[in-house]
Amino acid sequence: MTRQDVHYEFDHHTTEFAENPWRIYRELRETCPVAHSTAYEDGFWVLTSYSDVRRCTVDTETFSSDGGDLLIPSENPGRLLPVQADPPMATAYRRLINPLFTVSAVRAMEPAIRRHVDDTIDEFIERGTADLVTDLALPVPGLVTMNLVGWPERDWPEVVEPIRAFSTHRVGEPERAAAGQRLAALRGRVSEDIRRRRQAPGDDLVTRLLAATVDGRPLDEDEIVDITMMVLFGGVDTTVAAIGNMALYLDSDRDLRARLSAHPELVPAAVDELLRYEAPVQGFARFVRADTEIGGERIRRGEKVLLAWASANRDPEAFPDPDTVRLDRSPNPHLSFGIGPHRCIGATLAKAELAIVLRRLLERMPDYTVDRARVRPTVSCGTTFARATVPVRFTPGSRLRAKGGDQE
Repeated sequence: MTRQDVHYEFDHHTTEFAENPWRIYRELRETCPVAHSTAYEDGFWVLTSYSDVRRCTVDTETFSSDGGDLLIPSENPGRLLPVQADPPMATAYRRLINPLFTVSAVRAMEPAIRRHVDDTIDEFIERGTADLVTDLALPVPGLVTMNLVGWPERDWPEVVEPIRAFSTHRVGEPERAAAGQRLAALRGRVSEDIRRRRQAPGDDLVTRLLAATVDGRPLDEDEIVDITMMVLFGGVDTTVAAIGNMALYLDSDRDLRARLSAHPELVPAAVDELLRYEAPVQGFARFVRADTEIGGERIRRGEKVLLAWASANRDPEAFPDPDTVRLDRSPNPHLSFGIGPHRCIGATLAKAELAIVLRRLLERMPDYTVDRARVRPTVSCGTTFARATVPVRFTPGSRLRAKGGDQE
């Protein structure tokens, strides 16, 4: 077949796509699972079947993350490590921050996460109304991420706002351009931290990285900035999106919601399945390093492919009844956190955080109802599938902590 035969004007940044990406993914899987689009740049391939996406994600020799922007269209907010590196360097970089995300490290963070969730809910619990995106989904991951990198908790908007704006607006929009400038300022803040911590080490991520070595040498400043920025992005983007998505879904599936309220031990399985069902990160691009064939299509060295993890998660060849949320999927090999050498290093933390948020939401606001007429998708979900607003009403409750932070 020619490229014209497999042409599909796939544009994952349109309003139409943001409103219902799953319909478009289904159409591609059924008619053209290896499609070529000319929507951006010199064209790119989009892969939508589970088998193709999984194969290319683990084949880092042919499908590389090193050498440029992993977004389509290209607009690099600065290199992020270890995401924009290939093994063995990606593995070496991951080893430096692995201790932050082990099961035991995450377990030690859980009391602080619960405090952040309850403090955040306290801010609106007496009102009986809230927007679960702006009032809950944004601050909680921001506060957790501040703890992770060792920055003051009050600075969470400085990190969350530009990352959120960059991920949910199209290239060329003023909001995205402004977000890019704020992200550059964040990189500058990390550089300032490096200079300060060389003189006065502290208990923070930069101090850890200054003491680390990779490939037998200390990290240079750019590498420390790139790793720190990746921790900031990773701590915010997926979790912010997933909180809003999960809260919205549980408003529509009241049977599941009642089941989780009655059996909170099922919440981790629900988190995993809801991450499959509505993958927050839609996918990343790869650079083709050698001529290859996928699904009968010849893809040439130098081309770019978009690995649509979100589509792979709805592939009926891999997941029976894929458009239904089922807690009995075991195993549940979804690709929402990637797979292989680039699997999200913070997956354990993200799932623990989401489980705590859902449990506390169901315990403290058990009758919340979403005002669906006012729910809005983000402007673009080309990078992150999320809602811009999830307004709710509920029976007002009581604060757990006094405004000064003391227990009542």
